Amino acid sequence: MDKNDLLELIRSADELSDCFVFCISAYQFLLEQQSEERPEMLAWFFQSANKQLGGQKNKESLPKELSNRLDDYSYKYKKLIIGLIDFFSIKGYSEEEYYKRLWDSIEALLPDATMEEKGFCLLLCIMDARTPYYELPTYIQLSENQYREVINSIRPSLFELDFAIEVSRGQRENTGLMSCVVQLLEDLDSLNQKSVLLAYFVHSYQKRWGKSKTSEDSGNITGTIQEKEKTSEPSSIEDKNKDTSFLPRKTPRDGEVIANLKHLSMNSDEYDFAIIRREGVVVLSDQGKTLLQLDKIFELTEPDVTKNLNAILKQHGIIKQEDEFVVKIDNWDGNANEDESEELRIGKLTLFACVSFMLNMKIFYV
Repeated sequence: MDKNDLLELIRSADELSDCFVFCISAYQFLLEQQSEERPEMLAWFFQSANKQLGGQKNKESLPKELSNRLDDYSYKYKKLIIGLIDFFSIKGYSEEEYYKRLWDSIEALLPDATMEEKGFCLLLCIMDARTPYYELPTYIQLSENQYREVINSIRPSLFELDFAIEVSRGQRENTGLMSCVVQLLEDLDSLNQKSVLLAYFVHSYQKRWGKSKTSEDSGNITGTIQEKEKTSEPSSIEDKNKDTSFLPRKTPRDGEVIANLKHLSMNSDEYDFAIIRREGVVVLSDQGKTLLQLDKIFELTEPDVTKNLNAILKQHGIIKQEDEFVVKIDNWDGNANEDESEELRIGKLTLFACVSFMLNMKIFYV
């Protein structure tokens, strides 16, 4: 099969089952390419497939046998693919480097998978909203103190923005409001100031007009200046409604620490996971470090915050034990080398995806 044959398969696809077929063919096609040419071909494939599928990715029923088979593959590989995309998509790689790392990781992690299973992994990539990949400017990462400094420097602009959002209520279209936002952005001096104002606008708009489906699906967690600056003491009724399950606790951790995995850089912090055995069960743990970071950013007793943290845990299949987030390692063979243990590698990527999801949203908080 050559490139034109594959393109014809993509263009003739009408249903998800057809997409599954051309993904299998695409994987074989990509295997046949020279290693230096493969990232470019993978980028071309994802762009072509995404253009063909458009908004029809999830709108069909499949034959039961195929549906069951794809469900099995999804259970085995979805977390892995999401973890890889989570891990690589925020690094600021060039398009070539991103696709090279994505391909090499799939090949390294799934050496014994069938061609059908590997084709399904390509389908999972296509179904992800971050495919095709775009090289973006480096993300701004502000510390809490830096964020507060920016907030204080643009406070007059935020007051104007709040007023503009309020007076736009009842308007059939929001061109006037958006033109005001554009003008406020143009009046600011730095990218940091503009980024913080936009983050504040997104939250304030959603708060007043209702959250969009996208924000609900992604477990959106945000806060406003006004909410964070409230100094009144909560009533006794409010105290009773507080959820304290996410507050860090200074309780001794039991269990045998088998090994520590390599440090991961998250939001400029060095971060590490530990393999721990407790009562015969082996888990990969964040050692309570995520909650310590979250406690610096969020009000961890607020119902909206705890609700969304629980949603993120559920989405990634992560278990909360006391103040730790853990992944169970069901088939522990005593090998602490993540390069040689597929389950350990997948567990690390899944746990990383979960905690990075939480920590990378701190830009929305004051």
